[in-house]
Formats: sequence, C-alpha cells, structure tokens
Amino acid sequence: MDMGYFLGLYQDVDLGGSGSLHLLSPDGSVIAAMAGGGLLAQHPAQRMASFSKVPEGPGEMELPGPQGSTRLANFHRARYMPLTVVVSRDWNEIRAAHAQNAQRTWAVLGAITALALVGSLLLWRTMQRRQHLFNALEKADQDKQQLIAQLESEKQRALELAASDHLTGLHNRRMFHELVSSHLALARRSRKHYALLYLDLDRFKHINDTLGHHVGDALLQAVAQRLRTMLRSSDIIARMGGDEFAVLITAMEDPSDVETLAQKLLTGLGAPYEGLAPETLHTSPSIGIAFFPRDGHDVEVLCRHADAAMYASKKAGRNRYTYYDGIPKLDSDRYYQLARQLPAAIAQEQLVLHFQPKVRLEDCRIVGLEALVRWQHPQYGLIYPGDFIALAEEHGHIEALGDWVMQACCRQIAAWRMQGLDTVPVAFNVSPLQLKDSAFPSRMATYLKHYGVRASDIQVEITESCLVEPVGLAARVLHQLQQMGVSIGLDDFGTGFSSLSQIRALPINTIKLDKSFVNELRSSKEAGVLVTSIITLAHNLKMQVVAEGVELMDQLVYLKTAGCDVAQGYFLSRPVPLAQTEALLKQGILEPA
Repeated sequence: MDMGYFLGLYQDVDLGGSGSLHLLSPDGSVIAAMAGGGLLAQHPAQRMASFSKVPEGPGEMELPGPQGSTRLANFHRARYMPLTVVVSRDWNEIRAAHAQNAQRTWAVLGAITALALVGSLLLWRTMQRRQHLFNALEKADQDKQQLIAQLESEKQRALELAASDHLTGLHNRRMFHELVSSHLALARRSRKHYALLYLDLDRFKHINDTLGHHVGDALLQAVAQRLRTMLRSSDIIARMGGDEFAVLITAMEDPSDVETLAQKLLTGLGAPYEGLAPETLHTSPSIGIAFFPRDGHDVEVLCRHADAAMYASKKAGRNRYTYYDGIPKLDSDRYYQLARQLPAAIAQEQLVLHFQPKVRLEDCRIVGLEALVRWQHPQYGLIYPGDFIALAEEHGHIEALGDWVMQACCRQIAAWRMQGLDTVPVAFNVSPLQLKDSAFPSRMATYLKHYGVRASDIQVEITESCLVEPVGLAARVLHQLQQMGVSIGLDDFGTGFSSLSQIRALPINTIKLDKSFVNELRSSKEAGVLVTSIITLAHNLKMQVVAEGVELMDQLVYLKTAGCDVAQGYFLSRPVPLAQTEALLKQGILEPA
C-alpha cells in the first residue's frame, strides 16, 4: 500500500494544534501517523491496543493523553482492507475551538441583532415623523375648517349688525336691496303680485328742527313700530335714511290689495303721536307705489320709480299715494325710441367701451381693466348703461348686447397687442340669461380664436343674482369657461344671499366687494369687521379680493391694511375712453393722487 499517497489525501485536513492521524493494522499496530501537517516517524513496536478489537465501520472513544490529558478519537475500520483510520485531538483544544466558534457566532448574532435594533429604531422614528406630519396636516385641516366656520359666523354676525338701522331696528337700505332682489328672483317663477312702496313723512323736518333731534328720533321709532303692526311678517320694511321708509308687499293675490293697504298706512301713520313731546305730534306719509314687473324688473329700477311716485304725491299736496304709472312721463317718447333703436345701435357699432383700471394695492400696478359699455347716440350723446341695460333686458336685447361686449373686448385686446402694449386681463359683466345659454362658452371660444386672444386675457364677472335661482346650467357654463382658461369673478359680493362657503363649489377665482361695504368703512365699525372677515376667508379659499367703489384715501389705506389684493374706483381712476386707457397701459403704474 502506498502510504504516501494515502496520507496525501489527508494533507489539507486541519487537525488543529494537537490533532493527529494514525493508520493502524487490525491488531492496532501503527502503520503511519501524521501530526501538524507532517508525517511522523514509524515505530514498528508502537501499538494502539484499544483499536485491535473495534468493529468494522465508524466509531468514537476517549484516549489518555500526555500529562493526564484526554483526547477524543474518531476512527473508522475498513471492511475490505486491513486498515483502521484514527483521528484524535485534545479535548481542551476541541473545547477551546468550540468556545471560539460560539463566541464568533454570538458576536455575529449580536451584530445582526444590533443592526436589526438600529433599523427598527430608524423605522420607528420614520413612522413617528410620518405620523406626526399626518397629525399636523389633519390638525391644520381641522383648524382651517374651524377658521372658515368662525369667519362665516363672524361675517354673519357683522352682516346682521351692518344690515340693521341702529335707530329703528328695521332693515337698512343695503339689506332692503338684498332682500328685495332675492324675493324678485323668486317672484319671476310665481303668479303672485309684488309692490314696492316709498314713504316720506310730511313736515318731519319742521318737527325735527323746532322740537329737537331727540323728538325726531322718537317719532321715527314710533313710525317704525306702527309699520310693524300694520304690515304682515312676510312684508319687508326698511328705513332708507332720514324720514324715508320703504316696504315690499309680497305675494298679493290681486294688485288692487295694495290700494287698501296704502289707505291703511295713510290712516295709521297719520294718527296723532302722543307722549313723544310736550305737545301731540302730527305727521302724515306721502307714498309712492311701483309694481313688479310692470314698473321695473329689478330693485334699483323699482326703488327709483317708487321714489318718483312718492315725490309726485308730495307735489300733489301730501298725505296721499301715487302709482308710478300714473305719473306723466315727459321722456316716455325717448324711452320707446331708445327701445326701438337699440338693436340697430348694436349692429351699427354705436356702442363703445370705456375701461376702469384695477390696481394692485401692493405696488400700485395696473393688473386688470373692467370694460363698461356706453351708447354713443347720434341724437342724445353718450348714454350710460343705467339708462339702457334695463331696457335691453325688458325688450330681449341683453344677450345680443352681451355678445357685442364680449367680441369688442377680444377685438380691443388684439389691437393693443398689435400696438406692442403690455395687456392685462379685461373683465366684463355677464347676465344671468347668458349663463343659461349652453352655447355661450363655444361663442366665446370662437371669438378668442378669431382674434388670437388667450383665454387668460378675459375675466367674466357674474352677480349674486345669478346664484339665487337654480344654478345647475349656470354652474356647467362656468366650469366650461374655467376649463377654457377664463377667469371668473363674483361682482357686487355682499348684496345677495350667497356666502363664501356656498360659492366655493363654483369655479370662482375673484370676489369683488360691493361698494356699499367700502362706503361704510368710515362710519361703521361693523362694516370694517365684515370686510376683514370676508378678505381673510376668501384668501383661505384661494380667492383674490377686489374692492370696488373706492373714493377716498382712508378707504384705500384700510383695505390695504386688511389685506385686500386689488382696488378700483373713482379715487384711482374713473372709467375712461380708449385713448386714455392706452395711456394708462403704457404707464403701468397708477398711484393715488
């Protein structure tokens, strides 16, 4: 047997420092031995008697070692060869190696555990940060909703304070206009009759001047109380200022009912007033009556006509009532002449646009224009919209007029671009009838394309009256305009019943504070609170705020302090014709005088 070859098979086996390998004959004699990777010298007499009688196959036993040590031996006795292979190693070395391996294993496990703990800690901290951010976002959203609710509540409270006459407790002029506008919008769908009455107290100035303002105030309070007693809860009563009162009689079955009521008011308000002064007071009302829709389709026209009828009562001798249609109308021929001529005026380009700049309060830069239509009449000269818009609505020309304004704005923007002017968005008013026209957005798209004007160069302004009636179709039209890129502004905000929480579902980018709020800033603390609340809430809803009707420096200062974005009004610039508008665009900045 080639022992060198045989032992070479085990040469690369690590036997450790004390390990050895022996090849034994069947009687236990040592044939060859290895230790420390080298071949040991043979000693023929050397025997390992313990292995002379071991059975075939593998086995294990302990052997005595030097200096009282113990060795562990593993052996294998070959079945077909007279050979036993014995590998032995000192027990202490085996234990030390095992302990070293165990130590290494525990070190690895410890490192893995530490990494796992560090990873878990980092993951926990990440999850904590995310949870903290989520909680912060959730709280911010809750705070925002609470702020919106709080501001809405403050707005409502301030609105109630600003809507009442402090002396009589009746509605004031602004609230009367709001309520009447709402009722008239509903009245258009009913068969009921409505009448607006203006009342003025005869000889009140004489009482006030001779007996003192405190007596005059007491008389106004007594008149207000009598009006409450004589009228229904469904009727709307307001003090319009001074000794003027207004009443909207709602939902009458027969228009002749107003005559009975007017006579009742003459009698009731004309009765003596006891206990207000050392002597009994006597006054009487002069009453003017205008019917809806016969004498007007909106609150402004009805008030104007009822006021005219009331002055006719005074001229006729006081203490009486007069119907508006009973007043001799010196200009009736002109009215019907204008009604007949308006369609031709639209077709023949007798209409012109004037523009009022919108100024950003941050830097006094002109950031927009409002287009206002005028009628350049060949006979009567320049006619303002107040004299023909109602006429256009009454005679069915408002949609044609609106289309002319829209096309004229697009044409003018294109012309300014051709001149190299830096243009700003141009706003124009859109009537409720136009918003009910599903083809309105496509017509606008046609004009934009024809004149090469961007949709962002246009802003349409709607009024709150558009939101009183069902807004389904109007909302769809507004969303189509928004998708085109057209900006939407809500004009005269505060004159109707819509709130910011109601309109936030609509694609409105800008709200315009009605000039009545701006006018009251100097005289009413509640108006200031209301304006500030509206501005804050609008900004929370990502809406821009424009104040219109700014006529005084202190109004401008207050609005800027309150955070209003943009202002327009006579204090900055009146609506001006085309040439002056172009000069303003070149100037770019419009600082208050």
